[in-house]
Amino acid sequence: MVRILHLLDRDAEFEAERGAESIGRAVGEGFGVTRRTIGHGGDWRDPATAAAMLRRSTETFDVIHAWGGRALTVAALGGTGKSPIVFSPASDTRLRTTQWLRAVMSYRRVEVVCPTSTVHRKLVERGVPLERCHLIRPGVEFSRVKRRRDPALREQLGLSEHDHVLLAVGESTRAAAHRDAAWAASILHVADPKYKMLVWGRGPSVTSVAHFGRNVMPDALRIAQRRLGPRVEFEELLPAADTIVVTARASVATLPIAIAMAAALPIVATVTPTVAELLEDRHTALMTAPGKPRLFAQRVLDLIGDSSAQWTLADMARTEAYEYFSFTRFVNQVRSVYRQAVDSDRVEVQQPAPGAGMRFHGRT
Repeated sequence: MVRILHLLDRDAEFEAERGAESIGRAVGEGFGVTRRTIGHGGDWRDPATAAAMLRRSTETFDVIHAWGGRALTVAALGGTGKSPIVFSPASDTRLRTTQWLRAVMSYRRVEVVCPTSTVHRKLVERGVPLERCHLIRPGVEFSRVKRRRDPALREQLGLSEHDHVLLAVGESTRAAAHRDAAWAASILHVADPKYKMLVWGRGPSVTSVAHFGRNVMPDALRIAQRRLGPRVEFEELLPAADTIVVTARASVATLPIAIAMAAALPIVATVTPTVAELLEDRHTALMTAPGKPRLFAQRVLDLIGDSSAQWTLADMARTEAYEYFSFTRFVNQVRSVYRQAVDSDRVEVQQPAPGAGMRFHGRT
């Protein structure tokens, strides 16, 4: 039995939280997973307490999986030197975290699991050894993705069947720039009141987005968690949406975008390195430059006005979601990293070859 400890913040981002939960549930026989959270309301109130409690613990673990920078600190200071560390960096990993990672790697075995090529390239360029840095894209649980339109859900959200609902992808963070989405939606709403904006309600910037929405588009912005409760999952909102909007200005978590792709809804997005890994203009989405709400609103109108493009882009997005974000592939790759780290082998993550259709479109 391989004993694994998952360490993550009490308020970890959605991608880390879902990844840890999924692995703990699906990793399979031969692995035992223990989960500990850090922060107010978690198992340990802060990193210092967490490190002290981990050192004093009578439990032993073969692998410590640290989700985020604070968890890495706890793993480095609290774990025994014999336990290898698997580190999953957050989408917005900063230089300070990378410097600390390199310091820890100088005296502990750390295998880094990156969710995107952008994060992988950034870490390697900053000095993280290539042989210790691996790409494992997140996995979408397609059984959770409901594609059928849900009038009852729309009614709960205060939306009518005649409204055209723009769903902002994922959590409201500074990088996600959901204020830009609200701004673009307000431009459309002034032209036609049927345009409404739906935001999940998780993330540090949700209050700012709500305040901005009240000022620019009163009664047209919906915060899902404030209407449906804090337990509503992102996948549950997809049947209420007509168009997905991705207004990112910087590196964001890719799992919510992959989930939106799997729902086969038309997508309008900005061009950033992270988003461009998943979406391609006129192939899986219509795209425009970040930070320009007026142009973004026009792009939404362009897509709405072309029903053929809506179907074609949504269908290809769903196809690529199945190709690149298999849940089984995600779990198997992480399990392989655990096993190789415990056996002190060099970690090698096998990347599945994309299908012929993906190669034809230049998606490698």
